[in-house]
Amino acid sequence: MNSLITRYLHNLGSWHEVAMTIFKLSIAIGGLCLVAYLLTIRYIPLEISFSDTFIFLLIFSACFTVYVGVGVILFLFGTSLVPVTYIVLSVVDKYLPPHIRIGQKLPFPKISITTLAASLYLLYVIHSLFLLHWKINLYIGVTVFFITFIYYPFYINRQKIKEFNKKYENLEDIIDDPNASESLKIFAKKKLKRLETHIKDSLQIAIFLILIPLVPMVFIKDIGDTFLNYVMQKTGVRIEKATLYIKEPYANLIELPKTNTKELSHYKTFIFKDVKVLFQGIGKSTLISYKVKDLEKQLVIPNDYITVERSKKIEE
Repeated sequence: MNSLITRYLHNLGSWHEVAMTIFKLSIAIGGLCLVAYLLTIRYIPLEISFSDTFIFLLIFSACFTVYVGVGVILFLFGTSLVPVTYIVLSVVDKYLPPHIRIGQKLPFPKISITTLAASLYLLYVIHSLFLLHWKINLYIGVTVFFITFIYYPFYINRQKIKEFNKKYENLEDIIDDPNASESLKIFAKKKLKRLETHIKDSLQIAIFLILIPLVPMVFIKDIGDTFLNYVMQKTGVRIEKATLYIKEPYANLIELPKTNTKELSHYKTFIFKDVKVLFQGIGKSTLISYKVKDLEKQLVIPNDYITVERSKKIEE
């Protein structure tokens, strides 16, 4: 009974650590996305209040959720192609110099039918994306390539961990047993240390796998911008076409056609349609953007002088 309770508490602690790691990772990825977006639009929100913290968390969660969605699709593609990595490494190993040759048969990666079916289905769902732009194909190709080759050592480490758990279930009990011989304790410590090494290597590779979809976004700018703009639109921070109600004197600074009504004229407020809102909801100002001929202009307006109207078509 005590062993069951101990095992339950150990598993609970492990799940707690996993949950905390995921939470910290979501904050980190969300924070990186928000900082990258602010750098892209060259804007820093000022006079941030405590209530804005919840909006930050919403943005972080949205960034992480979209990133996980993209990552899962690419991860399924990559893991489905892991047997290709096995074939390439097996062939290359035969032609390597003897002193660096692996010299042993590599384990063939087992891919479940469910993973393969999900990959083919998702490939069918997003096949239209391949026709949009060559940079999308480049991003998908580079990401899947690295996932395929990095996942294979992760698979090997995971298999070794499973083998250790089957062969040596009571290593910690042997070390703590006062009646066990010293040679047996030394053997258990060596095996336990080796197991910890495999677990540590697996965690490091897992972190690399999680970050792989993010790295090509840095180098393929259009993909990164599309990802950031999509997330910011979903959270309401960015609006591509909005109707703005702007008071004087800021309304006089915008070089766009404006309209007015009898009611709004009393408040010296003007209407601007189809204006891009780059950043709103955090801080005490709103950043808008509009084009005049070949120039794109940005204007920071205090929230007391601007009202943003959004409209959505209702599908019956």
